Amino acid sequence: MERERLFDPTDLMHPTLRRRPFSDADWLFEWKLDGFRCLVEKLGDQVSLTSRQGKPFNRSFPEIVEAVAAVPGDFVWDSELAIGDARGTTPFSQLLTRSVTTSARNIPSAARRHPSRIFVFDAIRSGKRDLRGLPLTERKAHLRDAFDDTPMLVYVTDVEGVGELVFDQVKIYDFEGMVAKRKASKYTRGRSLNWIKIKNADYSRRAALGFGRASGYE
Repeated sequence: MERERLFDPTDLMHPTLRRRPFSDADWLFEWKLDGFRCLVEKLGDQVSLTSRQGKPFNRSFPEIVEAVAAVPGDFVWDSELAIGDARGTTPFSQLLTRSVTTSARNIPSAARRHPSRIFVFDAIRSGKRDLRGLPLTERKAHLRDAFDDTPMLVYVTDVEGVGELVFDQVKIYDFEGMVAKRKASKYTRGRSLNWIKIKNADYSRRAALGFGRASGYE
C-alpha cells in the first residue's frame, strides 16, 4: 500500500539565474551546494527521500533515512543531498556512484567509504501545519528548532545583506555559487524571482555550470 504523500516534487520552489552578485538588507545569502536536490518527508515512522524528478533515494542512502527517522515529529524539508562539503568534482562523482548503487550487498560498504549527508535549507511542513505561507525567516526558525546538526543532517546557515561578501567567499572556497533569498518571501511552486542563484564561473566542476550535466537529479 502506497503511503500518504505530504508534498510533491513538482511543487518545489526554484531560483532564477542572475549573472552578478548583489547586496541587500532585505535578502539572505547562502552558499550554493553541489549535490542533488532532495525532498525529505517524515510521517510517523515512514521516511521518504525524493529527487526533484520524483525518483526515490531511500535505497541508495539508508544512512540518511536512519538519521531523518531519528528526528521527532512529522515534517517536510527542502534540502541538498551531497558528499562531504558539497563542492568539487570528486565528491560529486562519489555521490553519483552512490545514487546508482542499489544492491543490498554493496550499499553498506559504499556508505562507509563515501558517507552522505543532507544540507537542509527550508521547512515546508511541520506536523499538520503547512509552512509555505510564512515568510522565509519564520520557516527557517522552525527548521533550526527542529533538529541539531549531526554528521548527516546539516542546517544551512545564511548571511544577511552582504551578498557580495558571501560571493567573495564562494570563489575563495570553490563553491558552485550563491543563492539569494528574499527574507519576506513565501514558499511558492516553480521558478521565482524571490530566490536568485548566481553561479561561480570559476567553479572547478565545470558540468555544474551547465556544460554536460552528469545526472538528472541536480
